[in-house]
Amino acid sequence: MNKLRNRLKTGVMSLMVAAGAVLPSVTPIMAQDDSDPKLTVTVEGSGTVQISEKDSEKFQFALPNSPFEELIKAGTTVELECTGDDQLIKELAVDDEIQNLEYGQPTLDFDFTMPDKDTDIRVVFENAVIRKEKTTKTAESKPVESESVEIKDEPAEVESKNEEDTSSETTIERRKRIAKELGVEDEINEQGLLEKDFWQTHDIRLLNLEGWNELYTDTDTITIEGDAAMVKERAGSVRVQSVFFTPFVPMPWGGTMSEGYWTMSNGETAFCGNGDLAPPQPSTNPTTNPVLVTNEAVRKAIYYGYRGPDNRYKEAGFTEYQQIIMTNDILSYANSGTCVGIIALNGYHWNAPGGMKSWYENIQKMPTPPSNYKVYKISFENSSVPSYWTGTYKSQDLFYGRFEQETGHLAVVKRSSNTAISNNNDCYDLNTAEYTLYSDAACTKAVKVFKLTSGDDNKAWDGPYEFALGTYYLKETKAATGYALDPTVHTVKVEANGQTHPSGFTNWKDIEMKNIPQSDPVDVLLKKVDADTEQSVPQGGASLADAQFTFKFYAGSNPNLDGNPTRTWVMKTDKDGYVKLADTYKVSGDAFYTNSNGRPTLPLGTLTVQETKAPAGYYINNQIHTIKITSKGQTENIQTYNAPIVKEQVNDLILTKVQLGSNVAIPGTVFTWTKPDGKTEDIKTYGYGQIKMTGLATGVHKLKEKSVMPGYELNPNEFSFEVAANGITAKTDTSGKNMTFTAGTTTGKSYQLTVEDGLENYDLKLIKVNEHDKLLPGAEFTLYSDAACTKVVAKKTTDASGILIFDEIKDRTDYWFKETKAPDGYRIPVDSNGNVHVYKLRAESTPAKGQFDFYVDGTKYTANNTSGSVHLEDVNGDKVVSITVVNYTTSKLPETGSNGTLLLLGAGLAAVAGYFALKKRKTN
Repeated sequence: MNKLRNRLKTGVMSLMVAAGAVLPSVTPIMAQDDSDPKLTVTVEGSGTVQISEKDSEKFQFALPNSPFEELIKAGTTVELECTGDDQLIKELAVDDEIQNLEYGQPTLDFDFTMPDKDTDIRVVFENAVIRKEKTTKTAESKPVESESVEIKDEPAEVESKNEEDTSSETTIERRKRIAKELGVEDEINEQGLLEKDFWQTHDIRLLNLEGWNELYTDTDTITIEGDAAMVKERAGSVRVQSVFFTPFVPMPWGGTMSEGYWTMSNGETAFCGNGDLAPPQPSTNPTTNPVLVTNEAVRKAIYYGYRGPDNRYKEAGFTEYQQIIMTNDILSYANSGTCVGIIALNGYHWNAPGGMKSWYENIQKMPTPPSNYKVYKISFENSSVPSYWTGTYKSQDLFYGRFEQETGHLAVVKRSSNTAISNNNDCYDLNTAEYTLYSDAACTKAVKVFKLTSGDDNKAWDGPYEFALGTYYLKETKAATGYALDPTVHTVKVEANGQTHPSGFTNWKDIEMKNIPQSDPVDVLLKKVDADTEQSVPQGGASLADAQFTFKFYAGSNPNLDGNPTRTWVMKTDKDGYVKLADTYKVSGDAFYTNSNGRPTLPLGTLTVQETKAPAGYYINNQIHTIKITSKGQTENIQTYNAPIVKEQVNDLILTKVQLGSNVAIPGTVFTWTKPDGKTEDIKTYGYGQIKMTGLATGVHKLKEKSVMPGYELNPNEFSFEVAANGITAKTDTSGKNMTFTAGTTTGKSYQLTVEDGLENYDLKLIKVNEHDKLLPGAEFTLYSDAACTKVVAKKTTDASGILIFDEIKDRTDYWFKETKAPDGYRIPVDSNGNVHVYKLRAESTPAKGQFDFYVDGTKYTANNTSGSVHLEDVNGDKVVSITVVNYTTSKLPETGSNGTLLLLGAGLAAVAGYFALKKRKTN
């Protein structure tokens, strides 16, 4: 089928070319002189080039594969209009010199000034990727739409066929070859002819495209008959009985055209009103009953056309086939603004002198058809075959026309069809309506205007008035305030009915009308969103469901909103935060108003909306929304209610864990959270040491630290707080508990709890050795809190392994320590001034950052110093500062500090000893 569609499209251009071939002779571009240079234009590919003198109506076509040759005066500006058929312009060359133009387009205009020598112009078209609808036929030949697919034409194949020697072909062989080229080789019979049932599923206008006329049996016309039983048995709309189509016939102004007509099941002859759309087949179902047409342009096109009461084409000498063609195109333009004459050949048939456009203008100047000549339109579902002009399956509307042909009293009475909405509501006023009585169904000839100014809230009227017996047409021409305009044209008969009005008016009849009050059948009354995200998605443990809103409706244009509402409803939100005007959303309240279809609706008036119960995890939003429902347009159902978007602020508490006395965040801290229902949950700080507890349930919550990373002390205090619809309240006094509670708001600022953890103490380990690294027990060291060493913190002696440990040393605290008793056989080291060395110690730890800095005598050490005489040890997560102190035997003075310092001091003492020994020998 794709291949066929592709061929169709190429066929259209062939048709246009063929039609152009029969155009009447035209004037050359300009008067020729034998001495003028010659212009030759050739075309490669299946595009078309129109050649014309610039700013002149003189033109001639250079057809594909057929050169254009003319003598043209030098200096003349010639315009080339290049148009591809599913092709793009590949190049344009002047005397084999390719011009610098914008190629790759389906159209191209080129202006050329003729030189004083013969010139050759070559225009080359190439295939373009085109998109077509892939269509599958069902058993009933109805289209099944599917995805669009990309198809490329196959010019190489076509060219190779054109090059074949076909001079010896038989008639049947020729038909079969053409059928294969057109993609219908599977549709022909043994004689190479298309059966008539082929046209039940294909556009009959294919008959007159190039090549197709050789594949069907009737060389003049074709008629597609519908199933008579089917047409007869189907109830409802008038249907297509058969379709008749003419062959291509020459038109008076040149060129050829072809059109048809439709015989309807009611015996009328119908014509197309949309020339670019698909022709309805007998199998195409109508979607409407015949609809009366009041468009005067359309009525004239039918009345003065083929088989019309005053056929002006026959009078002008058109043949019957030409009359059919003219009627279709003039009607199509009157109805849709386009027609085949405009589409084909760049509008040649429409614009040609004496052509269709001039005939359309002449027809529209004709007198208005009689009022009892009625024109009807029928619309159809999509055709089973596409239009060969546009490829669309959308069906044309069909039109046909025919002729159709005493004193009483009439009054018009108007009531509301829904008093529950309109009563006691000044937005509705029946006393402003107007009805006009016409003598013609087209409602163009007014007889009387009824102004309904008498009456009350429940009824308005005007009349009775006297009229001649006969049939009239009553139409509402001005709607009552707050009511929908009645679009119906009511047929009214004034007849001798024998009824007499109390005031004596004979043959009296009240025409009672019930008008529908306008209202808004709102779907969504409001939408609730999270204020932070502005989405209908709740945060954390919150929910947008089951929020309750009170809706108060006040009837009237200016009601007292402080007074009692007309009706009240309490509505709840669904899980997506919507409140809809439906019983499933109503918690309590009055019955809903309903419209003419029984659907819940809101009358004209004012509605106030306020949240009266917050959903789980959110604060209540106390804002009052006031919405006006006002009249608009002329239909019953209006859309003037603007549903408010209520932003719901989620309740949240941000728990922040930091190092005591700083803003250093401590991630990984676990808290046990006890909820109002008694259930517990462990929650942990992440990233910046925070936990955002969002959408908290109403009630009392408790938080207690369960674990923290090594290096910190656990905060043992429990924090209790209460969540309510109007905020969060601390239940725990945080004084002296290293906790800080900061109040937030119900409009966006979070409540916050900051919990501080102190640092764990560290240990100081002293290792006492002599110069031979022998561990020395019995050395006493004293730890002080002041530089003068007067405030003793602790005093300890090295054990058998030469080690002592001062535990629970506080972070960020200065300490001093010194040796206060030497081991047996040793003296406490002193400096050259006889002073005992006093060590200064300080540590600054930030475990959350992996830092442990300590200072010994002002020298900085870090967690990376894990070896040497001064280093850091990690014992099951506890930090230990380790310092080795050396003492010497005999009279050698021991040194304290690092091993290097102790060795240097030992070497000095050895030198002194050697000096005294040498001096003694010299004395001797």
